[in-house]
Amino acid sequence: MKISLMTHRGAVRQDNQDAVLVSGAIRTGDMSFPELLEAEGFPLLLAVVDGMGGYRGGALAARILAESLAGGAEEKNTFGACFDVEADGRALRGLLENAAARMRAEARDNPELAVMGATTAGVLLREKNALAFNCGDCRIYRLSGGELERLSYEHSIVEALYEKGEIDEEGMRSHPKKNIVTSAVSASMADGFDLYTKGLSRCDSDSFFLCSDGVWETFSSRHLTHCLNRPFPGAARELFDALLAEKCRDNVSFVWGPCS
Repeated sequence: MKISLMTHRGAVRQDNQDAVLVSGAIRTGDMSFPELLEAEGFPLLLAVVDGMGGYRGGALAARILAESLAGGAEEKNTFGACFDVEADGRALRGLLENAAARMRAEARDNPELAVMGATTAGVLLREKNALAFNCGDCRIYRLSGGELERLSYEHSIVEALYEKGEIDEEGMRSHPKKNIVTSAVSASMADGFDLYTKGLSRCDSDSFFLCSDGVWETFSSRHLTHCLNRPFPGAARELFDALLAEKCRDNVSFVWGPCS
């Protein structure tokens, strides 16, 4: 299976507070082009992590969360041998709780990091099933039969407005409160965090596209559908180049796969 992943600060931000991972492989910083990884075996964990850019320690929070997920993916006993939505969901929540505990420990030693946090979206892939999960406003799409379907449910003000029918998909990208999340894995949220999970069956031809909010706020679902239906892996490079050409004001990161 081939997986494409990339992360970059974008054209405006001074630093990159995102991270991407494929099981135990984590990438941070600015990548010059999408990397193509060969993955074998199941379960396979794909994820995008977005450090909360308006706060100190966003990059560190993203790194902590990515390391917790990657460590869990590498540990043989984290996920069971069989697909179980509830058990896999509990395991993922445990990994995120471990990350939150590490963030709190960092904040105790350095009080200016007390509001550090990160959002994430990912997919735990099995041979015929998958578990999509997210906390915050990173997104998960599935490309199946040429059609793009959003699987994630953002914990954000604009998602709540969208659910009420007060704004449409385009309105989510342009709303002045589009960057306000209502849940994140953080050092400061005393009540913990919300984790959305969705179990689904999958076909061998299905691929998943995970991205930070900097990506989905830049390109509409229609544009992404067009990009993701182009030949892989060249389409990943085309999308990367297009994101930078758009002079994105946020960090931009995605993971796309598996593709043959």
